[in-house]
Amino acid sequence: MNKNETEIMSSLFHSYYEKAEGLYVNELSKREIGYIPFNGTMIRHQKVDPGNAGNGMRIFAMKTVPRHLYNSVAFYRKPDERLMKEKDWLGAEVIFDLDADHIEGSSEMSYENTLVEVRKHTERLIHRYLTGILGLSEDSLSLYFSGGRGYHVHILKEELFDMNSDQRREISNLVRGEGLKSKEFCEVAKNGIFSGRGWINDIDDAFSQAMEKAIFGNAEKDALLLRIQKHYEKKSDMKAEERKKKKTIPGPEKYVTLLKDELELLDRIINSMREELSCEVDEPVTTDVHRLIRFTNSLHGKTGLQVKRVKIEELHSFEPLNEAIPEVFLEGEMKVSSKTPFTIRMLKNNFTVDKETVVPKYVGIYSVLSGKGVLE
Repeated sequence: MNKNETEIMSSLFHSYYEKAEGLYVNELSKREIGYIPFNGTMIRHQKVDPGNAGNGMRIFAMKTVPRHLYNSVAFYRKPDERLMKEKDWLGAEVIFDLDADHIEGSSEMSYENTLVEVRKHTERLIHRYLTGILGLSEDSLSLYFSGGRGYHVHILKEELFDMNSDQRREISNLVRGEGLKSKEFCEVAKNGIFSGRGWINDIDDAFSQAMEKAIFGNAEKDALLLRIQKHYEKKSDMKAEERKKKKTIPGPEKYVTLLKDELELLDRIINSMREELSCEVDEPVTTDVHRLIRFTNSLHGKTGLQVKRVKIEELHSFEPLNEAIPEVFLEGEMKVSSKTPFTIRMLKNNFTVDKETVVPKYVGIYSVLSGKGVLE
């Protein structure tokens, strides 16, 4: 942005923070606050007290006018100390950052489509893994639209706040399906670890069904299943029939000895299920117990949208480009231009920015902050 654009965007952000509500996080005085101003680089190690009527953070934002505003996921006794070892770490929320940047093919998608795709991963994270496999209650989770290209999910269960980075990495590996390979899977299976819900049982169910199709069903034109089928067609005595049946029953026994083709089938199923059921979370965010995360109800400096809390039951229908536009930006217009014309859908209307295009203020703000357009 040029100087004029910077001054105008800064003024608009200031107008937002003058009236901002809900600019607060629990245990605010124990959080490190960081921000990036419109001119300059990250400023960290700040401490903000709630103040009278909980206005401390709003006053801080009015004074600093951050382009990006953050708080630590950690709680510290001395959050404003510059050295981590002197802050006196007290624990940290467990955070998942789901961003379109980590989803394959997102670079070819429109902004609107990336938001739809990352929402699918967020729903899967919450329902399959956090409340499903891990058994957390929805009451222990907080969900936020990041203001940019994704969502943040916070686990607010105090019993988990003292988890170290390695323990948090285990959860990240679970939701990402990290390390799933046929050899390792068979080793786990041989040890009989099949209790509970998760990858092991789901993969075993899918593999058992595939083996039943290969041995007793119709392999059709699947070359791999046909090779497995032909192997078992050669066996017809009582023991062979018993082995065939065992290969199709869910459980660990069949993994003691697998044919080469069966291992290939298992790998195929694992890869397919990982692609279908994994969640692309940013692992360093989850594992970093000193991480800064976007502040609730702050503005995202590359879109002008709010970092907005979303009810889990409303996530499926949540539309960021309709619901995360600050009210203060709804009135007024701007004239913007773009060397490369683009279209954005906001508040259920399509806007195409070309040469000297007059658009609603919120569209103009998005155009300039995202770098897709310039002010006229």
